[in-house]
Amino acid sequence: MKKFLLLALVAMISATGFSKTIDEVFNAFPKADNVQEMTIDKAMLAMAGVGDKAAAMKDVDAMRVIAIENPTSDQVAIAQEIMKEGVDGFDVMVDASEKGEDALILTQGDDKVITKMLIIAHAKGEVAVVLIEGKINPDDAAQISKMSK
Repeated sequence: MKKFLLLALVAMISATGFSKTIDEVFNAFPKADNVQEMTIDKAMLAMAGVGDKAAAMKDVDAMRVIAIENPTSDQVAIAQEIMKEGVDGFDVMVDASEKGEDALILTQGDDKVITKMLIIAHAKGEVAVVLIEGKINPDDAAQISKMSK
């Protein structure tokens, strides 16, 4: 019985050791001249008129963005590692790779409402990580993910 419990404990530690939390994702990219990080709250989204342009954005409360232009090989490797390992508490919505461009869209929520959407993308010359929070209708998720890229 002790061996079984020890094995179960090791398995749990191993499983949690590979995926990251959302904070670990955003902290994984060291500050550098080519890294821009910003948080846009609901008021800023309203002032920018984003809500007027897309009805899907009306229920978005905040967006947190990391944009990296001309990423180093280390920055690309970090993005690829996160895309491979996943993020704690998120489910894969889209995992796509085409012509050197990779995108992973993860969601948190249920069939009726998505509370968080995490988009990680990299292509030649850029890496982007976007966290969208709110009460998003799953039918609107595709439109929102296109707007955030």
